[in-house]
Amino acid sequence: MENFYARIFDLACKGWGKTHPNPMVGAMIVEDDEVVAEGYHECAGSPHAEVIAFSNLGRTPREGASIFVSLEPCSTFGRTPPCTNAIIQSGIKKVMVCCLDPNPEHSGRGLEILKNHGIEVTLAPESVQARFTRLNFIFNHQIKSGTPLVALKIAETSNGMVAEKAGHPSPITEAEARIDMMNWRRLFPAICVGAGTVLADNPSLTARIGRETWCPVRLVVDSRLSTLAPGVSPRKLYFDQFTDHTFILTTTSLTDGQCIQRAEELGVKLVEVAADKDGRMLPTSLRTVLNKLELNSVYCEGGPSLAQSLLVADEIDYLFRYRSPKFFDSPDALAAPDLDQYELREPVQTILGEDRLTHGFL
Repeated sequence: MENFYARIFDLACKGWGKTHPNPMVGAMIVEDDEVVAEGYHECAGSPHAEVIAFSNLGRTPREGASIFVSLEPCSTFGRTPPCTNAIIQSGIKKVMVCCLDPNPEHSGRGLEILKNHGIEVTLAPESVQARFTRLNFIFNHQIKSGTPLVALKIAETSNGMVAEKAGHPSPITEAEARIDMMNWRRLFPAICVGAGTVLADNPSLTARIGRETWCPVRLVVDSRLSTLAPGVSPRKLYFDQFTDHTFILTTTSLTDGQCIQRAEELGVKLVEVAADKDGRMLPTSLRTVLNKLELNSVYCEGGPSLAQSLLVADEIDYLFRYRSPKFFDSPDALAAPDLDQYELREPVQTILGEDRLTHGFL
């Protein structure tokens, strides 16, 4: 059974970062303890995992066959018909479910429909349910709260520093942790940084995994449009092949002709957001922009100023905290926000070479 759970988890993960706003789901059909067909949800609007598995089987399942699904089969009409219908019509009489639908209005409904049609339904052990539920933490948050999930990533030294000197990039983590960060970038539909990061690091803000380069929607919090100021050379994310993915969030009036002209020349979109008393973006504006752009989550990689403003405003739902054994003791070293004051719920720890990642809900 453990091998089946491991395989279906891998199947669901094939949709990593590609299914938004839908969850990642895997399904497989088993006959005589042998997997005979598999399927996974590839992207929103495409057939669901169960339907793909039946299609790949290409015949009627044998008597005694069962289907494993990583998430409770949907029981309502959306872009596609409910998967409970497909299971019932297949003739399968055994369904193994790895976790329940997170929607309180639907949770358990799919199981009851199947049971009412004489199908034996088994829910995985709690430890397995927890793992499969956590896989879709972005989807689950959106469904339960009705708001996009805002995640914050911080990489810091053992003494809580994010740079040896403000305004200058400083490698904190090593290769294994940086690869892990790329994987998380690939999961989220949007990434966000502040103007200081764009000016200091000139990042591309893409996910580079193997030969693939994938670009999320890139949000730059630049209240005063300093990244478009005269004398500042165009930043990478303003002139690469993904420029149309880039939005600058600004509190400066969009009647500023010079900035508008430069943004138009570069092909960068400007979004005016609400300002606080100091002229900076109101932290709540980030979620407003996500809703406007129909994005269900964002991965914030901004510097300590942006991170602190979002943390203080209680606008962070999920935290990724990378810690390196390095120690920056220069008087010019830039400190990260004090993350020790925030207690993570359902924390997960991963060792990445010499570095360590702890992530969980705030």
